[in-house]
Amino acid sequence: MKTRKAVLGRMMLAVLTVASAQLFAQQHEVYSSSSKSGEGTVITTGKETYRWKSSTGSTDFNIEIRGKIEITDDDKDIKSISDDGYLEITKTVFGSKRAIVIESQGGGKMKKEYYEGRTPMAWEPNGRQWLGEIMPEIMRTTTLGAESRVNRFFKQGGSAAVLAEIGRLQSDHVRAHYFKVLLEKNLPAGDMAAVVTQAANTIGSDYYLSTVLQNNADRLMATPESTDAFFKATQKVDSDYYKSVILKEALKRRSASAAQVKSILQSAAMIDSDYYKYVVLSTLLDQPEVKEDALNEMIKMAAEIDSDHYRTQLLGEALRKPGLSKTSFKTVVDAVANVDSDYYKTNVFNSLAEKGQLDAAIQVQIMDLISHVESDYYASVTLTTLLDHQKLSDEAFSKLIVLGSKLESDHYASTVLGEAAEHPLTNAQLLTILNAAGNINSDHYLTQVLGNVATQVKAGDASVKEAYRQAAKKISSETYYGRALRAIE
Repeated sequence: MKTRKAVLGRMMLAVLTVASAQLFAQQHEVYSSSSKSGEGTVITTGKETYRWKSSTGSTDFNIEIRGKIEITDDDKDIKSISDDGYLEITKTVFGSKRAIVIESQGGGKMKKEYYEGRTPMAWEPNGRQWLGEIMPEIMRTTTLGAESRVNRFFKQGGSAAVLAEIGRLQSDHVRAHYFKVLLEKNLPAGDMAAVVTQAANTIGSDYYLSTVLQNNADRLMATPESTDAFFKATQKVDSDYYKSVILKEALKRRSASAAQVKSILQSAAMIDSDYYKYVVLSTLLDQPEVKEDALNEMIKMAAEIDSDHYRTQLLGEALRKPGLSKTSFKTVVDAVANVDSDYYKTNVFNSLAEKGQLDAAIQVQIMDLISHVESDYYASVTLTTLLDHQKLSDEAFSKLIVLGSKLESDHYASTVLGEAAEHPLTNAQLLTILNAAGNINSDHYLTQVLGNVATQVKAGDASVKEAYRQAAKKISSETYYGRALRAIE
């Protein structure tokens, strides 16, 4: 059985996970991203300064950029730098160091310097030649000139040309930046499905993929096809936090189709966190296209949530959906079967009882599950709720009365049997109550139960009256015994 400590531990872990993820999202000043040339680290020290570092053991590569930089059409040289901007590139290979510094002189002019070691060298031809050699690597591992390159590719072949270039980039940070620039353009709605699919297939980082999806959700879900692709893309996000944020926000913006609901359920099924899975499924429940099949699937997924709180919270929300079928009711009962908490378990049973008429098999199944409820209070509340809202089968009624009479508390036992007596009873049902009443030890409460059924016993047959007298004989107190017998005379 779960302990309070274990439950609190899971809840604390969820809180810490949220806090850590939000802190990272707000303060992402250092990113690590892998590339074919080694591990690269991007360090941003402000809105205008960008630093990129890479080291493979034998090679150190450092780039620092400030301002807006435009690349020549052949990707081999710098075409322009905004005022106060500069570019510094340093590469050391087996101890041999070379560097380039290009600074804006204002008015569209630039100063270009080339160094070997610490020695300044002529820019022509060696500096220009070396820059041309390293530019392809720089292009695909940093955001240098991203805006001008996206503009050029887009002009040449639309979004397809930009997406092809993104496929050649070697860093999730850079890919995400190129997607950002691309999505700032006035793209045709028909291009969005390809854009979101490419993002999902090329960006491996949960953070960067979620940034692209979340920040551009409205545009990326411009058409039914792109919305399909969007929800499928969330399946590529491993982080429970990021996946839940994307799906929750997307569902607030768009109503999901029946097919899209299936994609969302597939994505939600991959979430390990009880809290985040609940968040996604709870948000999905509000969607109008969640019909019976999808609802049953969601209820089954609720059964996989370990937390009694989140599982039963989700089941309660599902029960508020209109038009639930008998199959849905059965699925809910199955999902609550191994809930440990008496409080949470009986809350679901109460909701089921109040929702609509349950078939006989489900009624009996609920009685069997209530027999494992340890709290007399919660068990009695559920048993009386069933009596008040359900037309019970003979088998379910018999089980309910026996369960109620065997509660350890005579007070709660008499409450259940007394509640049953408030309803019109058949002779068979009266016999069931009278036979079960013998399980109550207290003279006071036993007399109370007999008094509750006395009026209907007087109208019953001889077998009922005899059962009443036999039950009364278990009363030790002469006063209570006499009161019980006078009730049917």
